[in-house]
Amino acid sequence: MIRDFRINGAKAPDAMHKAKVDMVTGMGVVKEDSTTDKFANIASAETVTDIFIVDKERVPSGINCARGDMSDYDNDFVKIKANEPVSMDKYHAGEKFGTDQYDDTITSDLALNTRVSWKNGLVTKATIASPYVFKGFHNDNRHSLAQIEVSDTAVSNA
Repeated sequence: MIRDFRINGAKAPDAMHKAKVDMVTGMGVVKEDSTTDKFANIASAETVTDIFIVDKERVPSGINCARGDMSDYDNDFVKIKANEPVSMDKYHAGEKFGTDQYDDTITSDLALNTRVSWKNGLVTKATIASPYVFKGFHNDNRHSLAQIEVSDTAVSNA
């Protein structure tokens, strides 16, 4: 799941790619473009370079089409299948977002302002210089989102 907390609403997400593998909204992805295909893929190595946060159109399927109100956390809205169209958000300095896609290095014991990166699609405590800053957790109706703010400077953790 991805939540925008503070963004420039005038920028458009990149909606020209498909998921290369199964993934979940809120994961960090990188572009894999060729002359014939445009994919969003999960980087296996730790990175902060050219990271996009993946999202998708919220379209109910099956019996969910008859429901009047659905949780943003419903599988129809968060699970992305390989080759499914996605949108990708690139966050810039000063923007802040939340995601529930983080690993076990992101805990309530993690100090605020710790730099984070992405590995295997998940937010992790950075071992490289990063402009992404952990700003604590946000309770999104009983779902815990790691708040990430983008700095204009990449710094390593002490």
